[in-house]
Amino acid sequence: MARPLLLWYGFLGGAFAWAVQLVLGAGIEDAACSQGISDTKGWIVLVTVLLGAAALGSSAAAFLSLRWAERRGDERGAVAFLGLTGMLAGVFFLVLIALGGLQVISLDSCHQG
Repeated sequence: MARPLLLWYGFLGGAFAWAVQLVLGAGIEDAACSQGISDTKGWIVLVTVLLGAAALGSSAAAFLSLRWAERRGDERGAVAFLGLTGMLAGVFFLVLIALGGLQVISLDSCHQG
């Protein structure tokens, strides 16, 4: 049971981490801005680092699944495909998480009207 969970975390974990980062980043900014708080950079950095680590972990999980498929002899190639795709997707979503966090940190989006 652990192998399929590791495989699916490796394949989908980076995308899920990126989606959570988008929702949490916007939610933190919006909640703080509506209350007149303009310093949310610490929380955004924390969310970005934690979810970046989750995306990097998904890439590592996909690598472990790929190595397991190579040792076991994956006849159809499905596990190897998901493992390789998950490795690439994890790195891709790690970059997106880093760029999203950098954008929120570098721009001041809270303008009280």
